[in-house]
Amino acid sequence: MKTSNEEHWTDRAICRGADPDLFFPIGYSAEVLQEQQRAAKEICGHCPVTADCLSWALRVGEPDGIWGGTTPDERRHLRRRADAPARHRLPVISVRNDVEDHEQAVNAA
Repeated sequence: MKTSNEEHWTDRAICRGADPDLFFPIGYSAEVLQEQQRAAKEICGHCPVTADCLSWALRVGEPDGIWGGTTPDERRHLRRRADAPARHRLPVISVRNDVEDHEQAVNAA
């Protein structure tokens, strides 16, 4: 819990003084809204707490707005990648001894 003397990452966010409507466009596909998104991301690009902001938005599943320089679609993509199970190498399957032939060739070189 934050005490009155502790600083929170939001206290250092440079968007605190910006128009909140800039960070919450009503859509993301229209050209004017893409410009609004670009402008919001530009502010995020100069912010000292962008990583904290993005981490928070990913942790709580923030569905709207520009957070940490990302759109809702970009955050969904990041969450899907983070939630994906670890990828493991598949076992090598030998067909007509091709794996052994390849290993012998590599060892002989």
